[in-house]
Amino acid sequence: MKNALRYLLFGLGVGLAIALVPRLPVLQSPEMVMAQGTSQTISPQGLANHLKKINAKMYGAYWCPACMKQKELLGSAFKSINYIECDARGTNGQPELCKQANIRAYPTWEINGKRYEGVYPLEGLAQLSGYQGR
Repeated sequence: MKNALRYLLFGLGVGLAIALVPRLPVLQSPEMVMAQGTSQTISPQGLANHLKKINAKMYGAYWCPACMKQKELLGSAFKSINYIECDARGTNGQPELCKQANIRAYPTWEINGKRYEGVYPLEGLAQLSGYQGR
């Protein structure tokens, strides 16, 4: 009984210590801060068409939760995106392209010759790609 009480008090102390640790701010790249700074209403299909027109690419993997989130944000318009599957086990897998492109994280967007890692809101993709439509 004494040991159980000791473990309980120890656990409470650890939990309290964790709760009191100050939260560090998440650092973001200037591109991500800029991309999140808009509040336009963007047409997913219009944006996807624009990204296709400028030959933007999204590198990802079928099992990647962040890629799934990015696909979800685009909805049915995702079918218009130039998507490169980096896992050979995925549909139309092209791991050799991902290796040649030196892809380090999923998803990675290639827009106008620049690389952007991570999930971007539609407004962010619009801003990064120069999309002006709605």
